[in-house]
Amino acid sequence: MSSWKIRTHLVNGRQLRAARALAGLSQKALGEAAGVSERAVRGWEARGDSSPVGAPNDMRVEHVLRGLGIEVFSDPSPGVRLIK
Repeated sequence: MSSWKIRTHLVNGRQLRAARALAGLSQKALGEAAGVSERAVRGWEARGDSSPVGAPNDMRVEHVLRGLGIEVFSDPSPGVRLIK
């Protein structure tokens, strides 16, 4: 089984935008780091309350953010925070 099948904590487009902003990344920079286009990132963020990405891209995006010290969580509600 591929490691990209693991459940992520990326819940919606607003959460993705907040995580990207906290990391100090542009949509283009996040896209490049995750191996997707700037247009894809822009589209995912525009979804608002809807699920922002799909496997395997969700894990790639979350992995990039975690590497930059950003934790994405879904419980008790969707959010982002700096990793200590």
